[in-house]
Amino acid sequence: MKKLGIKGIIAIAVGVVIILLAGGFAAVMLLRVDPAEAQNIALSQTGGGEIVSQEVSSEGLWNEYSYTIVNGDTWYEIEIGGFGGIEGIESGSRGARYID
Repeated sequence: MKKLGIKGIIAIAVGVVIILLAGGFAAVMLLRVDPAEAQNIALSQTGGGEIVSQEVSSEGLWNEYSYTIVNGDTWYEIEIGGFGGIEGIESGSRGARYID
């Protein structure tokens, strides 16, 4: 069996790093949610309603979504992470904080 020199070991290490980075990038691209999915998640958490405001912020390779939703006399502020997780939710009655 032929022994690997330093250059061969470095080439293998660089190849492994490139493969790991490409796999990580592909995973992020496949697992992140798009705006339509984020809206559906927000509406399902609030039992439906009307989205009255939305904000999208970029965090690296994915976006984070914030929505204000009114459902009857209740308002909700909900934050959805780039992978679809609920990062925060607040609610209250319409007169307490939210104004049309």
